[in-house]
Amino acid sequence: MAVEWSEYLSVGNERIDGQHKEIFRQVNGFIDAINQGTGALKVLDVLNFLVEYTVTHFHDEEEAMRESHYPDLEQHHKEHEKFCRDVLGLKKQIEIKGVNKIGILRTSHAMVNWLVRHILVADKALADHIRSVHSLS
Repeated sequence: MAVEWSEYLSVGNERIDGQHKEIFRQVNGFIDAINQGTGALKVLDVLNFLVEYTVTHFHDEEEAMRESHYPDLEQHHKEHEKFCRDVLGLKKQIEIKGVNKIGILRTSHAMVNWLVRHILVADKALADHIRSVHSLS
């Protein structure tokens, strides 16, 4: 089941929205690979992408928070750090134990859970804040 981008998910920042769309594209590619039985080949590719891409993405997102004086920056930053630790942990497990069904399922669950919980809840709160700041200007 693919995860789809909608304007409802927009945070009102073109760069961050573009990065979220790329994350959706990568996750959907991984889900397609799982459905085609080739998920094992994509696990490390997706984890490497997430490790590298989220560094830039989280930096940009936190910069937007600082610029808009987002009150929950510290908590949001902690969620970013936890996600990075989780992804690095999954990657390390797979590098040590190899790719297996459990690794594929954990990776899939981690990505989809992050998209649902983080973007729909935490990033949506950021979007609402950014919109309220811009409406006051």
